Amino acid sequence: MENVTQKRTPGEWRELFSSQEFEEAYEYGGDDLGAVYQTQGTDFALWAPTAERAELLLYRAGSAEEGAAEPFDRTEAVRTEKGVFRVHKSGDLSGVYYTWLVTADGQTQETADPYAKAAGVNGQRSMVIDLKKAEPEGWDKDQEKLPKAPTPVVWEVHVGDFSHDPHSGVSEENRGKYKAFSEKDTCLDGNTGNPTCMSWLKWLGVTHVQILPMYDYGSVDETGKKLQYNWGYDPMNYFVPEGSYATDPYHGEVRVRECREMIQALHRAGIRVIMDVVYNHTFSIDSVFQKTVPYYFYRQEADGSFSDGSACGNDTASERRMYRRYMIDCICYWVKEYHVDGFRFDLMGLHDTETMNEIRAALDRLPGGKEILMYGEPWTAGKTAIQPGYEQALKCNAALLSDRIGFFNDDIRDSIKGSVFEVKETGFVNGAKGLETQIRSSVLGFCDGMGGYQPSSAHQSVSYVSAHDNYTLWDKLVHTLTDSMEPDFGAYNEVALAQNRLAAGIYFTCLGITFLQAGEEAARTKYGDDNSYRSAAKVNQLDWTRMHEYRDLAEFYRGLILLRKSFPAWRQRSLEVLDQISFVDAPEGCVAFIIRTGAEPEAAAESVLTDNVAPWQELFIIYNANKEAVEFRLPGGKGSDPEQEPSENYFALEGKWQLLTDGTRFKIKEDTKLEQIKELEGSVWAEPVSITILGR
Repeated sequence: MENVTQKRTPGEWRELFSSQEFEEAYEYGGDDLGAVYQTQGTDFALWAPTAERAELLLYRAGSAEEGAAEPFDRTEAVRTEKGVFRVHKSGDLSGVYYTWLVTADGQTQETADPYAKAAGVNGQRSMVIDLKKAEPEGWDKDQEKLPKAPTPVVWEVHVGDFSHDPHSGVSEENRGKYKAFSEKDTCLDGNTGNPTCMSWLKWLGVTHVQILPMYDYGSVDETGKKLQYNWGYDPMNYFVPEGSYATDPYHGEVRVRECREMIQALHRAGIRVIMDVVYNHTFSIDSVFQKTVPYYFYRQEADGSFSDGSACGNDTASERRMYRRYMIDCICYWVKEYHVDGFRFDLMGLHDTETMNEIRAALDRLPGGKEILMYGEPWTAGKTAIQPGYEQALKCNAALLSDRIGFFNDDIRDSIKGSVFEVKETGFVNGAKGLETQIRSSVLGFCDGMGGYQPSSAHQSVSYVSAHDNYTLWDKLVHTLTDSMEPDFGAYNEVALAQNRLAAGIYFTCLGITFLQAGEEAARTKYGDDNSYRSAAKVNQLDWTRMHEYRDLAEFYRGLILLRKSFPAWRQRSLEVLDQISFVDAPEGCVAFIIRTGAEPEAAAESVLTDNVAPWQELFIIYNANKEAVEFRLPGGKGSDPEQEPSENYFALEGKWQLLTDGTRFKIKEDTKLEQIKELEGSVWAEPVSITILGR
């Protein structure tokens, strides 16, 4: 094809890169991009088809401030097939830093390697790494003891938030670091009865921890010279762990080893790890992508300006083959080298469905890959200039996605507690009327099609009420209890507690993946800060003293988690599970239903009931958002009122009903088993603003 190395206008680049001719001419299928290390030599490869020339620079340190302002070696690269520039350097280069000097579109710029596996401080220089030497002890057996993929209960946390609190029980040098996850038997102020950090997670019983961005990002100075905090949605080096979470950000192998140690510690606790990934934009347009192949990796408007559906000014172009390839390579790398168990995609709606499905297929081809979770945000922050012929991975396009790609269900979230964008707007649990239909659809994971989209699996909806962004659940509830715009978020509030328990009870008993923000289980507050992405660490950190002040609420969540993990119906992916759910007549402000296991008792999953109480085959669940108690007759079977005619929706199994929760507590025995509170027959009173759960 025509000479692709000549200078062009942004609009001309857009036209070229959108052409089938360019994609077919320069799509590279090799697996050797980046620095492929061996003790006898390293092969460097950079995909830069529009570059006139490229030069490899080698440095003895990761930054000029460390006394290595100039490279000690410069080598002109050879242009080879598909626009890949190559250099071979003999000798053991482990620990040597490098950059590329690329001349493209009339400019010569120094850049890190887009495929770098390690980097120096602040990610400006890449590093050659011997990945075997950066393995913690026992890494080869890391995943052997993980339990079979359970019903997911995902707990979302920022690496720093986990342990920044001086009362976290973590040693001062490891607070806010990867290594905090490796510390054992942490507790609040030396009180072993009050677990913190990893001890808390094991006590709580979640199955997965979703970690806010832990790849190398650009919004925090890794040297630590400035006191900074950021969530990290500012990607720089996608294959490299973030350096500010390492005890040493200067030597590239340290962050690799310590990130692996964090994941290993979670795996040893039986907890899987989900990585929050941000492929829809970069920290700035002055990125490794723009410096190596200007304009290729980003979407542009017709006039050549950068598309801004991410509200970050530089939407990436997942529909272009080599960025799609980049995403797939990166995702699979984190699985192979870091043993990551799942991925959450930021603003997934900006990506095209074809790319998302190809990522899913690539994961499925890996050993154990079908157990890897994959879900994302099915929305955007604005309109994006996606190429014609591609569909975005939006909620309305759920049917175009693999049935094993999930999405955060904001319909469930907002129906339960009110809009995240209108602080005083209420939902079902905090006073809104007429939401019973939406709550019933929430129970079904909106698999009934009532949301205007059609999930193709019972696990596609991520059921939740709070995440890292917007108000915490507690702050939202407190806000809606008063007209004041400055309520007292730190004060004890019995009404908010009841609403919190009901909200949790609803989304924990919906079909789909269960998700909660870290600390939601203990009334986490950010004191009204609804966008704390760069607020002080003190605002964002888990307050471990408060976590134990609200231990009763956390105990309630713990009971919900035990229930969720034990009941087989919530494990089912097939839409046939809808046939196991029947709603019963209920007054205004209430939703009630029965859910069956769909399995014979002997085929049901391991029960968490005590040995002397039979496992249940069905649950009767009541949500009561009213301020008054409501009486419900118990449906079907032995022990019911003989004068009552059961609804045709009721299942008629024999046996009395066992009260598992009255909406304030569960009865937990031996840390792992639910025990009935009492037996009931005839009727049950659903307390005000509560969830009632019975089983038999």
